[in-house]
Amino acid sequence: MRPTPDPFGTAALREAALAAWSASPTRMAEDAAAERELADIGYRGRLLTELAANAADAAGADGVLAIRLDGTVVRFANTGEPLTRDGVESLTALRVSPKATTRSATTVGRFGVGFRATAFADTVVIASTSGSVEFSRARTDELAPGAPSQRLAWPSDAVPPAGFATEVSIDAGDEARALVDGFADQIPDLLVELSALTRIVLDGAVYTRTVDGDHVVIDRDGQELHRWLTARVGATSWMVPIVDGAVRPLDGDVLRSPTATGVELSLPARVITDLPLTPDRRDVHPDADIASAARGYTELVALAPDRDKHLLIPRAALVSGRVDAVLRSAITADLAVARWVPTVDGSAIAPERAWVLRGLSTALAAVLADVMEPLVHPDVSERASAAALTRLGARELGLADVADLLGSTTREPSWWAALYAALGDRVQTGDDAAELGALPVPRVDGRMHFGARGLVVVGGLGPDDGAPDWMPIVHPDAYDPLLDRLGLDRCTVDDVLADRALAAAVDAADDHSDLADTVLRLLALTDGRPVAGLGGLELRGSDGDEWPADELLMPGAPLAAVLTDDSPFGTVADDVVERYGQGPLRALGVGWGFGVVHDSLPTGPDHDLPDEDEWWDGFDVPPERVDAVRDLDLVDPAEWVRALALLADDPTTAGLLDDGYTRWWLRRYAEIDGTALRLLRAVDDTRFVGLFAAVSDIGPALLVGDGPDDSDDAQCWLDALADPTREVSAGVAVRAHAALVAAVRAGRVDVARVDPPAGVRTLAGTVADRPIVVDRPWLTAVIPADRAVLPGVDVDPSDAALLADLLDADLASDVCRALPVAGGRRVDADSSEAVRLAALHGRPAIALVVHERLTVTIDVDGVERTVDVARWVDDAGTEHSVGWNA
Repeated sequence: MRPTPDPFGTAALREAALAAWSASPTRMAEDAAAERELADIGYRGRLLTELAANAADAAGADGVLAIRLDGTVVRFANTGEPLTRDGVESLTALRVSPKATTRSATTVGRFGVGFRATAFADTVVIASTSGSVEFSRARTDELAPGAPSQRLAWPSDAVPPAGFATEVSIDAGDEARALVDGFADQIPDLLVELSALTRIVLDGAVYTRTVDGDHVVIDRDGQELHRWLTARVGATSWMVPIVDGAVRPLDGDVLRSPTATGVELSLPARVITDLPLTPDRRDVHPDADIASAARGYTELVALAPDRDKHLLIPRAALVSGRVDAVLRSAITADLAVARWVPTVDGSAIAPERAWVLRGLSTALAAVLADVMEPLVHPDVSERASAAALTRLGARELGLADVADLLGSTTREPSWWAALYAALGDRVQTGDDAAELGALPVPRVDGRMHFGARGLVVVGGLGPDDGAPDWMPIVHPDAYDPLLDRLGLDRCTVDDVLADRALAAAVDAADDHSDLADTVLRLLALTDGRPVAGLGGLELRGSDGDEWPADELLMPGAPLAAVLTDDSPFGTVADDVVERYGQGPLRALGVGWGFGVVHDSLPTGPDHDLPDEDEWWDGFDVPPERVDAVRDLDLVDPAEWVRALALLADDPTTAGLLDDGYTRWWLRRYAEIDGTALRLLRAVDDTRFVGLFAAVSDIGPALLVGDGPDDSDDAQCWLDALADPTREVSAGVAVRAHAALVAAVRAGRVDVARVDPPAGVRTLAGTVADRPIVVDRPWLTAVIPADRAVLPGVDVDPSDAALLADLLDADLASDVCRALPVAGGRRVDADSSEAVRLAALHGRPAIALVVHERLTVTIDVDGVERTVDVARWVDDAGTEHSVGWNA
């Protein structure tokens, strides 16, 4: 038989190894232990990885690896450079590799120990176009029992398949099938990690790596399995899976240099780099420059779709170890300063210079693009993206920041309207609106207003009506409904005319002609209601002078007919009336009827109303507002009937006659035939017939009421009651006395300020100079009617005491002395008789003494009389009553 060629000198290599072991059995034991350690621990489970790495080193580029199962033998065939003598020497040595000194950028191995992943097999054959070798555990044991199985090689007649440079065949025994089945999951990652391999064939299934722009795509039999977005810088690649066009960040991976190590990472992307590793390729060498592997990460983030960039920014988390910590720190530092963040103007900036507005819409971004260059694009402004950018040093903006940053911006009003429309969806709550409190808003006068509050939109104002310059009005081209939500006031022309700024403008103007023209044209747009506070606006009078409007009367004004001859009013010029019409002039304050004063925030009696100080002093708490008719003191005393009719017929004054200052003044100072209105009664008011004179056609609110207004009024009431020429019935007198008592109780009347009357009206209708005020109901029957005075129909002791004090009169209980009542019989409160008597008298049933005839003897001012009564209460408090007559 022809001997097998030995191109690699395996015989000499065996002899050298056997000689070394023979010289040092300990050396053989150490080599055997080292091989077992690498096979069982260091390279356990890395068979395909290490053989694929060797195939990649052999291929250099565009390599192909074909794997097939042949019975129990697994065959790995690769393209590229064939096996060399140096290679064989490396395989038969431990940690000696020609690649350690001849490594290129695509070389994977370094220590020559990866092949030990095959050491679990009894037979391993390497067939190459340059020659073949075999490692056999059985043949090794024949020469050196217990020796490592992969230190002795023999030449082999095996040849690689056609089209391949080398084939490694491993007899895996019963494990072969499971071993090959497990390769399917590893192949996609190996094609990504080993750039020199472009195709791996597994039992006929073809796995291919292609490059599609920035994507690395892994196919199986033409069907895409994986797509990776990839950024390469030098020997380092950073990759992240892409699914349906979106980034799918990794949830934990390992460092790959270039194949997988045992170093766990917590980063969302995969790194394939060229860091030096420990001999078992499971950890990074202590001297490795770990931070250098961070290069390229910012490029990966820049390549990612904008909406997904935040998914690649490392989140705050516990690191997985020293390597993970160093990489995360370097990546975070690089991301903070690299220009990868897209902005609204289309450029890219570093996070540390970026402004982030969470939830930025496309519409708002389009408006802000030319005024906020550092503002990031909407695609990186969502909540998660904004939070990630903020962690990298970006400035997060709120609505208040946007408002402040726009403070010096100059744009056309329509630009601002577009801004407000784009901001509309951002304002959902009152707090959102408050943040935009300083948002610039263009005014119609060309100035900018900060914040919508205080600004107005005037409805009903036409283009030819002019814009009042005393109000901050929004430019119409800048208006958007958002401004309403931010506090913008929607005003009517009436609101404009009622604005305090107008009154201030009237006070400040030296020449009122232009202002008066604007105001009168605005008034022409209203319903003609008077506008308070503008009476000082000057108009030309019939005498050619300028007059305050409220000191002028319209030609033919009915007010002129009821005023005194020396009243201070002028008449408005005819041409002013012709130009503006009566309506606007009267609304401004030019008189037709009486003028009015309205003040919703009065601070004192400063409204130039007659006797206003006296009216104001009548309040314990100042009035909340003043609404009054003015110039009442200018009425001719002989014209009060006509003046009152004029007041009642004018809607602007009619409502003021029932309350407030106007009623107060008219009741006291307006007189008809010399009598104040409050001492006159309406014809149909019969409560005080005979006491007060009757008048017609005057509102009852101005005439005598339920009682006197004050101490002066009470004096008039008492004097009227004491007037013997008046025919006053007992009922009228009692009602008048009750009204006086009620006024004292209410505090309207001060007894100390009232003089006691010369006489008092009695139950007999007469006037007595020695009246007795009845303070006990039963005494009514024993006091002479021409001296008895009742405080009311129902006699109340406390009311009687008040009336006696007011009249300076005696109380009946003080001047009357009654002798004890004799006879009678006692009955219980629950008896039929007591209950019937109680019902008869309209009081609760009580125990009492019942008499067939109840007679009392009474002494009044020394005059003793005996009187039959129906009811009596004696000095002991015992109740007496005439018995029930069944």
